[in-house]
Amino acid sequence: MELFPTSRVVLSIGSLQITWYAVLILTGAIIAYLLSERTMRRWGYKDNVLEDFFVPMLFIAIIGARIYYVIFEWNELYAQDPIRIFYIWEGGLAIHGGLIAGIAFGAWYFHRRKINGLRVMDAIFPNVLIAQAMGRWGNFINQEAFGGIVSASYYDGWPDFIKERMLIDGAYRQPTFLYESVANLLGFVLITFVYKRYGRRKRGDLAWAYFAWYGVVRFWIESMRTDALMAGNLRVAQLVSLVFVIVGIGGILGLWNRLFARFWPFRKEKPAILFDLDGTLIDSRALVDASFRHTMEVLRPQVTLTQNDLDDFFGPPLSVSFRRYFSEEAEVEEAIRVYRKFNVEQHDAYVKLFSGTREVLEELKKEGYPLAVVSNKKSDVVRMGIAKAGLEDCFSVVLGGDELERPKPDPQGLIQACRRLEHGQDDVIYVGDSRGDIEAAKAMAAFSVALVQDPSREEELAALKPCALLHDIRELSGLVKEEREWSDPTIL
Repeated sequence: MELFPTSRVVLSIGSLQITWYAVLILTGAIIAYLLSERTMRRWGYKDNVLEDFFVPMLFIAIIGARIYYVIFEWNELYAQDPIRIFYIWEGGLAIHGGLIAGIAFGAWYFHRRKINGLRVMDAIFPNVLIAQAMGRWGNFINQEAFGGIVSASYYDGWPDFIKERMLIDGAYRQPTFLYESVANLLGFVLITFVYKRYGRRKRGDLAWAYFAWYGVVRFWIESMRTDALMAGNLRVAQLVSLVFVIVGIGGILGLWNRLFARFWPFRKEKPAILFDLDGTLIDSRALVDASFRHTMEVLRPQVTLTQNDLDDFFGPPLSVSFRRYFSEEAEVEEAIRVYRKFNVEQHDAYVKLFSGTREVLEELKKEGYPLAVVSNKKSDVVRMGIAKAGLEDCFSVVLGGDELERPKPDPQGLIQACRRLEHGQDDVIYVGDSRGDIEAAKAMAAFSVALVQDPSREEELAALKPCALLHDIRELSGLVKEEREWSDPTIL
């Protein structure tokens, strides 16, 4: 085993060589992967969604980059010695070929998993600029991707290691690898920290900005390179870069969304609309207050409950609420038992449906929106409430807290409801009336709707910055018909 046996090789173990070229490309890809994974995690996706994509995509992209390069250098380098096609350690990868192969694989992969194509493009493509910036330093090590001849004085003040590597075939060359590397990093910063905040208007815009930026950069760089791939008298990369610019600008202007609205990744599906139950669809506040009071009178008669105590109790899981008053787990469990017994027995006497609820749900169901209920209450109590309100036919899925490992504000219930609806989790509206409801929606970047049925809670809900705040459920009918993203656009 030998470390750094040559300027191009990091490690040599017998006939096996690990080159700087491979290390830099892999490092850039891993950084892009980790940044993309961070975004996907904020949208509620498990890590394995990108893990399962990354490794095969990397190999497919490398194969695509190699095939692309070989096609345009066939007569010069490979026609007489085809076995050299497999000598990838000699260099010879074309970024455009890798992008095309990676995009094709990604389209297949994410379509199968019902993940919105434009949304995942926004998560991944800006980060590709980092991988490309690092990959250009692999070209530097291999003395590739260079420009025309310059004088030695051109490198006055430059680091010696760059000047030395740019002495190619007896002449100093322009470091076009460096120009592109810097331009790619600049593009990443502008798209990620400026355009995303101030210019983005719709899904896909960050990806379209990538195509436009990289197309312009690569077109400019290719005009200076002397080792560019050619098709006759034409520079292949410049032609492809022009296509990238057209694709990017057309996407930003919304042209592709209008032309290909029926095709993935531009096709829009109706959002799944998920609801909390208590305080959102049915007025159970009186029941909750009475059940809470009854429990405390039985187990803690010395405690005087205030209105604030009642307000704080409404929304969180029972175990969380009762731990404020009982220190031992056995006491908490007994409190929950007493509460639920009274709650079930008195359910029909207290619970009523909010005005307009049935009409809105029936309308949404008729128009084809997938509907579900996700509640922290036990599923049998949730179903009893739905049955009491006569809403059984409205919902395809009903999830109670006992069916979940982690209740709201964890988004697990919302994500599980989407799976049971056989619906992707990128276009989801969650309607609720409590802090936990809004936080659960934001934890998976769903479109959060705060329904203010109790005016005293409006200030608290507004402070959470839901995507929409409604005062009457009938407003939901108009909201869902609007042209917008059905996710939280502030979470990217």
